[in-house]
Parts: sequence; structure tokens; C-alpha cells
Amino acid sequence: MKRLFTTTITATLLGSALLLSACSSSPKLINYRGGDLKGVIEVKRSAVENTEGGLPQAKAILFNDAGTTTKFEYKFVWFDANDMPIDDNDRPWKPASLQGKDEMTVNGTGPNDRAKKFQLQVREPQGVTK
Repeated sequence: MKRLFTTTITATLLGSALLLSACSSSPKLINYRGGDLKGVIEVKRSAVENTEGGLPQAKAILFNDAGTTTKFEYKFVWFDANDMPIDDNDRPWKPASLQGKDEMTVNGTGPNDRAKKFQLQVREPQGVTK
């Protein structure tokens, strides 16, 4: 009886842990904010390192899967350890152009040492920087 109780408790705790991990979702690495860029501009690799001053520095390698030059805008949005956005409205959009089947590296620095993760937002050119 004691073994059955222990097995039941273990299974319940394991199931709860799996359910919680499935429910918690980190921000996607790339967020397409407008236009038809999904499947065209992709992130090949990314990393976050701390600078000497303690601020996180993100690097992402973008790839243009189209056969022609693509113009777009991008910005970094930073999240804390609990996946809460820190400065999603404060960062300006940066214009970029990437030739077909080519790649480029983009960099962004977090606003403070609470920034742990980032999301790269991409959209078609809007002519507006905020």
C-alpha cells in the first residue's frame, strides 16, 4: 500500500511538472510584425553575451531565403528572467536590406542587467522608426 501511495505521488508530481513546463512559453526568437516576411527573413544563429559593463549583448545572424534583395526593419525586444518584456515600446525600428540568399549579423544591447532573453521583431519598411 505504501509503495502504491509513493508511486501515485511521484506520478502526480511528474505530471504536474510536465504540465507546467508545457504551459510556460518563452518568447519566440523572431516575431514577424507586418508584411509577408515569414519564410523570407530567418534567424540562422543567435547568442547573448554580457558586456564588460554587465549589459547583455545579443547577436543574430539573419538569412534572406528569397532570391532577390529584401528591405525590412528590425528591432530587439528584451525580456527578464520571467519572460516579461522590459522595453518593447522604447526601441526604434532599424532599416535593413539583405540581398537574396545572403546573410547579415545584427546586434542589440539590453537596456539593463535584468534583460536575459531577446526577441527580434521584423517587419516590412514602414517609414516610421517607433
